[in-house]
Amino acid sequence: MNKDKLEILIADDEGEMRALLASVLRSCGFLFIHHASNGAEALRMLGQKDHVINIAFLDITMPGMSGIDVLKQAKQVRPDCFCVIVSGHSDLDNVRGALEAGARGFIVKPYNTQKILDVLTKFEKEMAPP
Repeated sequence: MNKDKLEILIADDEGEMRALLASVLRSCGFLFIHHASNGAEALRMLGQKDHVINIAFLDITMPGMSGIDVLKQAKQVRPDCFCVIVSGHSDLDNVRGALEAGARGFIVKPYNTQKILDVLTKFEKEMAPP
């Protein structure tokens, strides 16, 4: 995986959560990290032609448009994007809803470096060319 070429989107309405996840991703060698503070902004970034978002971390609870709503529309706009839902609530309905909507992973807040590494390993295995 060529980490210095991949583009990552972090969509979360909490600035501290965006900063924490970005810090972990930078420590893993990722350079291109975009931030969105709400679902509409995340969807706009996913649809941009000049940026190809490879991985999107979408908070499930954001004002206006939930991470699940963004995920559903992202599958139309950027079907090859590896979308991960993040939430402070790991109840079965949230996890099931995220996976049924097409999420490739689910991370429970607060962020834990190992959980993020596990998702990145899954991304590498699933998205690597044969």
